[in-house]
Amino acid sequence: MPFSPLYHVIVAGVLAAAAFPPAGLWPLSAVALVPFLAALKGQSPLNAFRLGWCFGLVYFTLMLWWLVPTISRFGSMPLPASAPVIGLLVCYLALFPAVWAAAAAWLLADRRRLASGLVLALAWGGLEWLRGVLLSGFPWGTLAYALAPRPLLFQSVNLAGPYALSSVVVLVNILLWQILSRMGSIRSAPGGRESAKLLRDILLAVVVMGAVLAYGAASCRNTLSSDARYPALDAAAIQGSLPQDEKWEPGIQRHTVELYRKLTLQAVSGLPPAAKKRGVLVVWPETSLPFFYQTGRDLSRMVRETARDAGVALLFGSPAFRAGGSGGRAYFNRAYLLDEHGNTVGSYDKMHLVPFGEYLPWGQLTAWARDLVPAAGDFSPGASAAPLVWHSVRVGVLICFESIFPELSRKSVALGANLLAVITNDSWFGDTGAPWQHAAMAAFRAVETRRWIVRAANTGVSEIISPTGRVVAKSSLFRQDIVQHTIRLRDDVTIYQRYGDAPFLLLAAASLCLLAAGVVKEKICSAGITGNDLS
Repeated sequence: MPFSPLYHVIVAGVLAAAAFPPAGLWPLSAVALVPFLAALKGQSPLNAFRLGWCFGLVYFTLMLWWLVPTISRFGSMPLPASAPVIGLLVCYLALFPAVWAAAAAWLLADRRRLASGLVLALAWGGLEWLRGVLLSGFPWGTLAYALAPRPLLFQSVNLAGPYALSSVVVLVNILLWQILSRMGSIRSAPGGRESAKLLRDILLAVVVMGAVLAYGAASCRNTLSSDARYPALDAAAIQGSLPQDEKWEPGIQRHTVELYRKLTLQAVSGLPPAAKKRGVLVVWPETSLPFFYQTGRDLSRMVRETARDAGVALLFGSPAFRAGGSGGRAYFNRAYLLDEHGNTVGSYDKMHLVPFGEYLPWGQLTAWARDLVPAAGDFSPGASAAPLVWHSVRVGVLICFESIFPELSRKSVALGANLLAVITNDSWFGDTGAPWQHAAMAAFRAVETRRWIVRAANTGVSEIISPTGRVVAKSSLFRQDIVQHTIRLRDDVTIYQRYGDAPFLLLAAASLCLLAAGVVKEKICSAGITGNDLS
């Protein structure tokens, strides 16, 4: 007895989620959608929409389940109330594969399955882009990010970005599904025509995967060979690993500064004189200072003394405020940069805040949610992505959630950043796959912009990433650690840096329009309708 279409989409959702950490079975990304496509065969667009929504429910539930205990523990919300809140998010995210499934059911019924498959692959990437910008955006779980453990496979994002690469992954899935379908047809009714189409699909799959590998190898080789001509800088990420529910206690604040001071001095103690002469950048995590640095007095003085005593530029996170016109205050999630003398040379305020975490979006429309999420912050967004400058170093800062949005790193590099720093506090996520999923996305930002990235996380994952997306040094979770490496201050410009997602989106839209016009024209002709009939 054949399995039901619902069974197929559930299996597909499980396989797609297993391609990401904690399982990290990245090769599954190339086959996960095969059972999904099999389930859509012969379905009406409405039934396909329902099946696609079920796929999305399974996939996003497995990807985001960690949000339930996170909101319960740190959002002052009872556990039974947290699950429905996340359930609403999952139901919304599942609409995107549902729309894709409805389109698949319609397009794959057409005789031009190859052209339909290409358009469907582009449509998947286009819908992922839409998910990344609509309603403030949430691109977590973009299919291309499953390839993060293998930098060779995602070098093409410096050409067209992560959503285009997702389309390539989906195209491979579609070709494999077509190959399996044609093999079944040949077994039941052998024929030369189907055999020729099977050979064509196999060759196309080989060409697509070969092109990805060939470009990846050439791109990595060229990037590594050019790296040596850029100025060197020693960088270190400090991981204090302080419990999230303890670090804000007043009695812990001095201990926190002392800990980061000790680890910073330890990081520079073993460096050769040449490294200290050319400069050292030390990065502490997001809100590593659990107080207002601008009014911290003795504690802030200790931070300045740390930069002076270590002789380093120091980048760290701290909440900040600015007085408002009516006596109120505007609060910011801020990063400060101190020079080797302890002077503040710049600051950056987080621009893309976490909705329902750092602020409540849409004003009075969501004011009712204050009672449901009492811990939601009242932060204001920053206004500038300009890098922080220290001598020849221009640091583009991404704070936590911002590192999942490619347009933010592009904006910072466009303004002159020659390296990127990600500061984050992933202790909220606990010992789950979420910190690893979050860190994987930073590797894509490195390749898209061809910039070195220093990533400092409170409890992990802290790492240093090369412009090829390779993690050259990293920490584990929930341990005090120092991650350091010599990096380069690059100023080259990639195609994706220059043009962003626009070329890919134009190609996707044009392909869909051309195929839809062809299908409509064919149906009109087959029905014997002439231009005069239409008029």
